Amino acid sequence: PPPRLPLPLPPPLLRRAAASVSTAPPPAPPDVGPTNPWARPAPWLGAYYQLRQGDPAAMHNRERRRGKAAPKRGRFITQEVERREVARRNVAEPWRDMKGFDRGDILEVEHRPADVGSDGPTERVVGVCIAKHHRALGSSFRLLCKPDDLPVEYQFAAYSPLLVSVDVRSRPRKRPRLSKLYYLRQRASELKFPEPRRPEGKRR
Repeated sequence: PPPRLPLPLPPPLLRRAAASVSTAPPPAPPDVGPTNPWARPAPWLGAYYQLRQGDPAAMHNRERRRGKAAPKRGRFITQEVERREVARRNVAEPWRDMKGFDRGDILEVEHRPADVGSDGPTERVVGVCIAKHHRALGSSFRLLCKPDDLPVEYQFAAYSPLLVSVDVRSRPRKRPRLSKLYYLRQRASELKFPEPRRPEGKRR
């Protein structure tokens, strides 16, 4: 019988065999930035941008994202500072606490218009609270009223310096089930509110 010849290796095995016997030096590690062994990238940006220090596209993207997604740690600090400030203002001025009134209550609000500044004359409006928005120092409530028989909706910031006082004139017999009473906008012509109280020491 004819002698058996060795079978040729397939291309992948040939490449693997050539790589195993190659004597070329290993490639140099990429430059990852600072040489300080204790240096580490910002945890909220990740190591992806540190490995691409020389890439202008990656650097531009990092600068663009730096101001968008704040760290959760910083967000927690901001929330804690706002919580303490809200508690301090509620103790100093209890009428600013929105837990003292609810939607459906008839409120009398004394405020200063934004165009007259913090030292200008005040105005009083009476209306029904149709919504409350809890946003820490940015909390606000909506008041539907009818000055001069014209339906007007105000949105007052609870902790704004332009807000002077909030008084509850009356409460409904039954607490509304809806969290927002926006349907009252369509029935504004049927609503009736008492006249604002006269400020002490002033005549009409």
